Amino acid sequence: MSQPTLPKQTSSQHHRGTGVKQQHDAPARANRRTLPPLNLQALGIYIAAVVIFLIFGMLNGNFLTAGNLRDIAVSASVNAIIGLGITFVIITGGIDLAVGSIASFVGIVSATLMVNAGTSPFLALLAGIALGLVCGALNGVLITKLKLPPFIATLGTMSIYQGCAYVVTNGRPVYNVPKDFVFMLNSYVGGVPVAVILVAVLAVLCWLLLRRTVFGQNVIATGGSEETAWLSGVRVDRVKIAVYALSGVLAGVGGLVIVARINAAQTDAGSPYLLTAIASAVIGGANLMGGEGRIAGTLVGALILGALTNGLVLLNVPSFYEQIVTGLVVVIAVALDQGSKGWPLLKKRSPEKSEKKEATA
Repeated sequence: MSQPTLPKQTSSQHHRGTGVKQQHDAPARANRRTLPPLNLQALGIYIAAVVIFLIFGMLNGNFLTAGNLRDIAVSASVNAIIGLGITFVIITGGIDLAVGSIASFVGIVSATLMVNAGTSPFLALLAGIALGLVCGALNGVLITKLKLPPFIATLGTMSIYQGCAYVVTNGRPVYNVPKDFVFMLNSYVGGVPVAVILVAVLAVLCWLLLRRTVFGQNVIATGGSEETAWLSGVRVDRVKIAVYALSGVLAGVGGLVIVARINAAQTDAGSPYLLTAIASAVIGGANLMGGEGRIAGTLVGALILGALTNGLVLLNVPSFYEQIVTGLVVVIAVALDQGSKGWPLLKKRSPEKSEKKEATA
């Protein structure tokens, strides 16, 4: 007995069937496309911060108290403020070694205006911010117009600005800073330190500037590839000058916060914050090759360094070990960042080495 033959599916029916199936599969594929990739490095920074806080909390019962956590936030505020500016610089593929000297210069000039010239605290604060802007913009001009490498240009201006800070007061500190100025930057609002509120406000503004404006897109594009950015119509020189000017402004704000915290201005007060501010940005995920950086990551990096310093003090560890720990944290952070990307520096150099070998063969 012959088996009944099934009617053949026409091509139109076949297309309609597959079309329906594709329509059902389309939302799933769209959802898969819209899901953001998991950033393991960014997640790792937060995990590392939590682990560090928990470890110190177990080693010392006073570490996780409200008062000590507030002290950590305040101590990390200067690194966070200066680090925000350095994050923009690093995203463009540059470096700013003058931020510590700018902080010292701005602090000593503003304090001198208030104490010796009788300038009001608010005007002295504005003058300090303006001075930081000028110093930072000058760095940008040296890099873009004279074509100096950022490392060399800012290394030179680091010495110049530090020398200017010494010249202003002949190397002497300035005491008796007006209480109104101290109150502006070193008081509390609802139990929260003003310095911490300032960091939060600046961080939000920097995030909006980087992620929600054309300028921020141009900064990232410049760091990714200057030539491509220039061919796309980005005025690379202007972007760089603006970024270094922003770094100078935030370094100046950091210097003013230092003056308010210690109620005095010292000629080299900002110098210790150079490496720690850069470390905050690097730990937070700023790529030294350019094109990548995170505002939230910089804040977490500053908190990690603040927690390490505070925890070591509570454990009665000698202060000079802090530098060793900070250096190890930076090395580990950069190694993990490069490792997660397949060591791009080695990949860039490998073709050059192979060409040299072929040339010598």
